[in-house]
Amino acid sequence: MKKVQTEDGVTHLQWVTKPEDAVVYDECFWVRQQRCGTYVSVGIDDREFVTAQTEEGCVSGTRFYLKGKQDGWDDTSVVRHSGTVGGKL
Repeated sequence: MKKVQTEDGVTHLQWVTKPEDAVVYDECFWVRQQRCGTYVSVGIDDREFVTAQTEEGCVSGTRFYLKGKQDGWDDTSVVRHSGTVGGKL
C-alpha cells in the first residue's frame, strides 16, 4: 500500500499489488484466484487473510475473520489441547 496525494492535498491510500479490475469488498479487502484454483483474500496492507475453495466462501470467511478481529477476538483466547495421553494404557 502506498500513499498518493492529489492536487487538492488529500492523501489517499492505494494498493500496490491490487489489479485495476479487482472488486474491493467492504472497502478493506479484495479476492484473487491462485494458480491451484483456490481463492485468497488480500487486505489493504497486502496481507493475506483467508483461503477458500470458492470466491463466495472466501468473502464470507474474511468478513467473519475481520469482524472477530474488530470485536477483540485474538489468539490469546484460543484453547489449545494436547494430543498426548498421560498415564498407562
